[in-house]
Amino acid sequence: MSLLPPTLLLPQQTVSKAGAVLGLTQAAAAFGMKGLLVHGRSLRRSGMLAAILEEPPFGMSVRTWCHGGDEPTVDAVDALRAELRADRPDWVAAVGGGSVIDLAKAAAGLVDAPESTRFYQTNNAAIPPAALPLIVAPSTAGTGSEATVVAVLTDPERTFKQSIRHPSYMPKLVLLDPTLLKGCPPATIAAAGLDAFIQAYESYTSRHATAFTRALSELALVRIAHALLPLYQGNSDAASDMLEASYLAGLALSHARLGVIHGLAHPLGARFHAAHGLVCACCLPACLAFNRATVQQDLKDLNARHGLDVEAQVETWLGAMKLENPFAGQAVADREAFIRETLASGSTAANPRPVTAADASALLDAIFTGSEK
Repeated sequence: MSLLPPTLLLPQQTVSKAGAVLGLTQAAAAFGMKGLLVHGRSLRRSGMLAAILEEPPFGMSVRTWCHGGDEPTVDAVDALRAELRADRPDWVAAVGGGSVIDLAKAAAGLVDAPESTRFYQTNNAAIPPAALPLIVAPSTAGTGSEATVVAVLTDPERTFKQSIRHPSYMPKLVLLDPTLLKGCPPATIAAAGLDAFIQAYESYTSRHATAFTRALSELALVRIAHALLPLYQGNSDAASDMLEASYLAGLALSHARLGVIHGLAHPLGARFHAAHGLVCACCLPACLAFNRATVQQDLKDLNARHGLDVEAQVETWLGAMKLENPFAGQAVADREAFIRETLASGSTAANPRPVTAADASALLDAIFTGSEK
């Protein structure tokens, strides 16, 4: 196993401390005096948006763009791209959950691209480098998007969910501020935390993992195992641990990719509109059983070093956080298209065991029946 990935891409600077987000505009001055800040509705309601913008450097102007909610769509990215072109800023900031970050990342990255966002999502076309620096402050601990070169987008017209990526999409500045998690709904904490944990697990067992990425994944797995339930139960002291662990999982997956859990979760999420982390958790038992012979030593090592049983840990969380399977009584109508999307996924390609169409079909059946086979 290689020590490092072939190319190592890290944020230019990361600040991890309470109150870090209040220094956003001061730090952004290094990129220019004209910015656009993308955020969710809760940031305005909480008063945090006003606090962030309260004392910008002299001469700085910052416009805001509110994401309406739900997962970022290709059309929402195009709308934000048009705004950026109409009054071009020197930098773009995203303060919010994974949807806000991916929206801003894709729009800032594709601002000068000649084609629609839908075109780049589906045509394997060369994506031009991002021209606008990106600053990110996550308000949920889960997606790790603040530490990746990936933006996951949906296209409701085609019931399609897939990422776009480019090395230049890595944020220039990341602010890990645990105060941003204050007031985060328990259901969001649960879904985001499950996503982070499973991303850490899949990047740990990915066929592209290196010693460097596995070290990050392992740190994230152990920290999330200790911090997620306390944060869900209201212990704010766990917020910093969850933010940092999610960030490490993001770094790991950005270099090692993931596995068939995420290969299945994206088309499932596009069709059933369930929280991504919950979808991943429901895919875990069947996918872990499918991979078990290949990853058995990895699982034994985690258990021996940390007393961590990945599958049992997720089962415990699902019960403790009262999360229900969103696929109960459901069915996939377009099975062949679903299987094609699963097999075309870069996550599926990184799975430690090769996945065939028959395998994907059997996994889908197992997920919907709640069995492992």
